[in-house]
Amino acid sequence: MDMKKIFAAAAALLALAACNKNTPVAEPGTELYAGFEASITKTHLESNKVLWDANDEISVFSLEEGTYKNSKFAAPEGGSGAVFKGPGVSVDENLYALYPYDADASFNPASGIAISAGYTEQKVSSGSFSKGINLAVGKRSEGKNVSFRNVGALLSFTLTQERADTIRRVEIKSNDGTPLVFSGAAGIAWNDGNPTIDVADGATKADVIRLIPEGDSFNTGDTYYVWVLPGTYNGITITLVSPTQMTATRIGESTLSIARNQIVNLGEIGGLTFKAKETEKKTLHFDFSGEPQEGWPTADKWKNAPGDSTCVYKLDGEDYKFILTDCGNASQARVAWVKDKGGLVLFAGWRYVGLPAIEGFRLIKVSGCLCLGSNSKRQAGITKSVVADNTTDTNEFVPGGESIAWATSGEVYTYNLEETVPGTVYYLACTATSIGTSFLDLTYEKAE
Repeated sequence: MDMKKIFAAAAALLALAACNKNTPVAEPGTELYAGFEASITKTHLESNKVLWDANDEISVFSLEEGTYKNSKFAAPEGGSGAVFKGPGVSVDENLYALYPYDADASFNPASGIAISAGYTEQKVSSGSFSKGINLAVGKRSEGKNVSFRNVGALLSFTLTQERADTIRRVEIKSNDGTPLVFSGAAGIAWNDGNPTIDVADGATKADVIRLIPEGDSFNTGDTYYVWVLPGTYNGITITLVSPTQMTATRIGESTLSIARNQIVNLGEIGGLTFKAKETEKKTLHFDFSGEPQEGWPTADKWKNAPGDSTCVYKLDGEDYKFILTDCGNASQARVAWVKDKGGLVLFAGWRYVGLPAIEGFRLIKVSGCLCLGSNSKRQAGITKSVVADNTTDTNEFVPGGESIAWATSGEVYTYNLEETVPGTVYYLACTATSIGTSFLDLTYEKAE
């Protein structure tokens, strides 16, 4: 071994160490301890005590060379307080934090934390609220401790209604139209530990919150929590909605002043009677069991039909337009009115029929009767758009229009749709094998 080379290498290392003696070396990572004020902060409730969950993530804003950097920190373990680990950052009085983690959030000392979020629809779970829903901000207090504070408040109610498992959603509404929540951009100021939120002008301020269960259904006897903006509300109305859009309502008349970091109990919700919604509706019956109307492709002429062709169904003197999609690179029969099979047939998966749109009315119900032979593999749903044939893209189903089996010949299958938009085309989509229907009953509701 060449001793000259060894001595030279050692000298170089000593020289490098001498040069770096007074130069701070960045930590490979940073650990922060996150605690919070009493009552309700953060991830989930447990007897009104809020705990961090393992793998929770927060945004940490640190001042690095004159610019605030947004870094992701995560907690390997949960608890009433938790250690969050992340990249090496400057830990001083300029460090702020946000729950939940938001890669697009930013911090400015003058305006606070800028976020974009949506709370008009919330998932709720028994005895708690959905992960990521309870917005909170934090600031470095001392050492590597970060003190978190809630931005909003919570409403709670106990659902005592019988057969709560049949309820599709719950709506919370302020009686006087005061916004309960927002969707879009907002700014959050730390405000000396009493955070305030300012919803941007272009954001949506909503006086109605739609609640859907985190699991399969709501449960009778369970308590649920809802995130809201602090404010004063002239009563809160709670509406239960059935799968067929029938509603049961309890109108609260008491004025509620809801402060930040407060849980307000709305009491028990039960013993309510469901009623049909009193709006103008119309149901159109399209019969496909007879001779095909003019302009519709048939089993022997489907190749002559152009892609995305519009076919007119004449009913009671009116023209209603159906869109038969070309299904991307379909090389076999697409969609046709087949008299021999007794209906409108979607010959394979990835075939779609655009249903008529009526100005000023929204589609709320679709019923059809399988005219093909029984087959457990037949599947269909109602989608918002067409997905190209033979791709891995996922169909976006209309709520209430999720894909179900059309397995039994002669059986009627029905979809009760939600969140549909007036004057909009929605699609009957064959999602597996093939389906055919001898009729389509389409129910529309006049927009309010």
